[in-house]
Amino acid sequence: CVKVFISKIIRRKKQMSEFSYLSQKILDSPTLGDPYDHIQIDNFLNDDHLSKVLNNSQVHFSEIASHEELIQTLLDKKYEIISFPGCKVDINEYLARLHSGVWTYKDGVPIDSFGITFRLTDYQDTFLKSLITYLNGDEFHNSIKKRFNIEENTEIISAVQKNLTKYQISPHPDVSTKSMTYLININKDESVSEYGVHTHMLKFKPEYDYIYGVWEKGDLEREWVPWDWCDTVKTHSPNNSLIMFKPSHKTLHAVNLDYPHLKFQRTQIYGNLNYPDRPKKEYRPNKYKDLDKK
Repeated sequence: CVKVFISKIIRRKKQMSEFSYLSQKILDSPTLGDPYDHIQIDNFLNDDHLSKVLNNSQVHFSEIASHEELIQTLLDKKYEIISFPGCKVDINEYLARLHSGVWTYKDGVPIDSFGITFRLTDYQDTFLKSLITYLNGDEFHNSIKKRFNIEENTEIISAVQKNLTKYQISPHPDVSTKSMTYLININKDESVSEYGVHTHMLKFKPEYDYIYGVWEKGDLEREWVPWDWCDTVKTHSPNNSLIMFKPSHKTLHAVNLDYPHLKFQRTQIYGNLNYPDRPKKEYRPNKYKDLDKK
């Protein structure tokens, strides 16, 4: 019996990861209710792990001389341009807009600029690769589902991402096929906060809060809405801080970047859970004005 007991302990230790404490933090985190239910965990990575992330040459590097050089540096470091809300994938158009200062995104969408998002796809450092592998693995995935009582089938994606300047997405609650949104700030240091690169968590102004009821009915997909319909309640700014929430008709969040991305880049570990088996609802692009009773 003693041998069996010891064998079980040894197997359990082998199964545990050096990152298991991250899953435990998710499970132990209290729910914050303003402006909607979410969790925030400051000092998410321990000091040793954070240092390894921030000092990784794929994550952060020295100031760059030009926009063209920045793009090439990111490509050389194995980042890829991805299709992302509030962004385009055409490098030449993006560079032309940066040089001209003239911005348009899409007719009728309540934003006035666009960015480019780069996702790291080839993790060359053993530690960073292990961390991202863990954040895409079963233990972390299941801790999120358990913490938020999610029983439906879900898929997880976690990755290091950089959003370049002019990236903008107006207040939105996320689409109904998304099960969970989470963000971990891993910027160079706290000084980036002065440039307003962080995620806003918002609520509708009183004259627009009837829209919650429209979205709660769930007949159509939830849309982007103008900034001036909302008030920012909280800005998620601390470095090494995680926010996580289960999208609903209330989970308004937004980003509006205009910062010197040659000095540094807005950098996060971006993650979400999706419902792969849910049918998509009808999405009516550029119809946000129909929500406005005024």
